[in-house]
Amino acid sequence: MKIQIMDRAKKKKLIAGLDDLGLKKIPQLLVKSGKERIRAYSGDLSTEQIMEIWRLLPIEGVGLYVGKDMINRNGVHEIRISLDGMHLWKEQLTERVFQLTESQEEVWFKGDEVILTEEQIGRITDGFVNVKSFSGDDFVGMGKIGSEGKILYGFLPKERRRKSQTL
Repeated sequence: MKIQIMDRAKKKKLIAGLDDLGLKKIPQLLVKSGKERIRAYSGDLSTEQIMEIWRLLPIEGVGLYVGKDMINRNGVHEIRISLDGMHLWKEQLTERVFQLTESQEEVWFKGDEVILTEEQIGRITDGFVNVKSFSGDDFVGMGKIGSEGKILYGFLPKERRRKSQTL
């Protein structure tokens, strides 16, 4: 799998796509692996050294997985931040924050879609949102408001879902 280090122009375009979530600056080096996976690297290796290592040992990726830059099934360009990326840039992610209730959080962690309450409908219309825990302290993932603003779809990976509610 080929890796590609994102230059300033591509990085700026990515930041512009995430501007509505509040992200303004990414200090890390961004590396694209495959067609859509984006990783953030903040180590001591230069871009030339990373590419030299890749030529010798075909590595799949370097750095922390922070999101996807993709075209969805409807042909629309989407940029989605992973949970690790949300925690990396949490100070900047201040826009489009959606806070779950306690019962909604249980549904969220099962991997099901969340039905919004009457008070929540209309606050954020459609598109991607930063989803916070009902306690308000921590991000729990990225969601997408759909179905006329009445449903929150989650993108929680299977390995992070709860199988049962007993701990």
